[in-house]
Amino acid sequence: MKRKIILHVGPTNSGKTYRALKRLEQAESGIYCGPLRLLAHEIFEKMNEKGVACNLLTGEERREVAPFAPLTSSTVEMASLNKTMDVAVIDEIQMIADPDRGWAWTQALLGLQAKEIHLCGEASAVPLVKKICETLDEEVVVNNYERLTPFTVSFETLRNDLSKVTKGDCIVAFSRRDIFNLKEKIEKATGLRCAVAYGALPPETRALQAKAFNDPESGFDVLVASDAVGMGLNLNIRRIIFSTIYKFDGTDFSYISIPQLKQIAGRAGRFNTAYAQGEVTTLKERDIFYVRQAVSAPIIPLEMAGLQPTVDILELFALQLPDEKFSGLLQKFEDLASLNGDYFLCNFKDQKAIADKLEHIKLPLKDRYQFVTAPVNIRTDASMEMIERLAQTFSENKTCTLDDVITLPNTLAPESALENLESSHRNIMLYMWLR
Repeated sequence: MKRKIILHVGPTNSGKTYRALKRLEQAESGIYCGPLRLLAHEIFEKMNEKGVACNLLTGEERREVAPFAPLTSSTVEMASLNKTMDVAVIDEIQMIADPDRGWAWTQALLGLQAKEIHLCGEASAVPLVKKICETLDEEVVVNNYERLTPFTVSFETLRNDLSKVTKGDCIVAFSRRDIFNLKEKIEKATGLRCAVAYGALPPETRALQAKAFNDPESGFDVLVASDAVGMGLNLNIRRIIFSTIYKFDGTDFSYISIPQLKQIAGRAGRFNTAYAQGEVTTLKERDIFYVRQAVSAPIIPLEMAGLQPTVDILELFALQLPDEKFSGLLQKFEDLASLNGDYFLCNFKDQKAIADKLEHIKLPLKDRYQFVTAPVNIRTDASMEMIERLAQTFSENKTCTLDDVITLPNTLAPESALENLESSHRNIMLYMWLR
């Protein structure tokens, strides 16, 4: 199919995704591909509210509002590549260079069978997308957008004084413990109530917290959030306050990346909200210099797009190494794969850890691949035990209900039990994904 590729690029709050979605709304058939289940839900609801029939497709959930609905809102990994359509929208296209998930954006860009492909995201993706599309002999149109409302980096920090937090502020932290510590201290110092948003919260709960913060009558005037605030939530934020500029990367603490900092900072001040102009600052005085540098830094073009082998490719590879365990197969594929300069192989770290956990379970390669690529948090014992139990049950051809593997409290749990509830929710989503 000869496709037309249309890039909508610009900073946060520039209207780029809005323009692409307006085109999708008018299409006779099409798909939205987003980075988060939360975003897929949001587009699904918005389209149906407007009277445009739209189905939902995520790894955990499928909703059909009509058998032949013209549109589908999907997470990017679940995008159907074998269906011909008029318009496809791929959101956050800069994620094509993500070391873990970039393959899904590459797969969508190369494989979606749509007459028009609308790509939304940062300008850093433009040279790479153009280069890839040249190899396909496809036309690329670039639409650049400017931010609709300004934001400034303040010279004044909070000097570690949380009593200076005011209504409309969003304080950013990068761990669950820090988020709840800050919430408690801010409420004590100011008398203001805080909503919270972070990655481990279920998308539905995050959306409810965002709604409470956005509602001037709710009594929640401040938001304490992780970097989850940078993507997928529409928020009425007057001021972004970075409590720290360091984030744990799994091995050590390092500076948050410049693109990530820019995306979070861009949430301050939003078009058509109570705060037409935004402000960005830090809790600690020593951090403001890095924030100022990052916000004014030039755009760094992306150089490579992620790839990952399909199960069919791995089956062919496995024929050459019949005695190799699956984690070893992934390692050898990683060692031997040859890619040109425009692509890199996405990280197999999580998949290898899951593969090792399941090595003792007898499974055909195709089924093993499904379990190994499931959304498992390898850093938690509960999640790893869950995938092992589900794989074992499946290999024995037994039926497993949700009640068999999840036990929830009968009464409202205290805040101290929140971590256990989050873990249970992750395991429920894992069950739904594999169902």
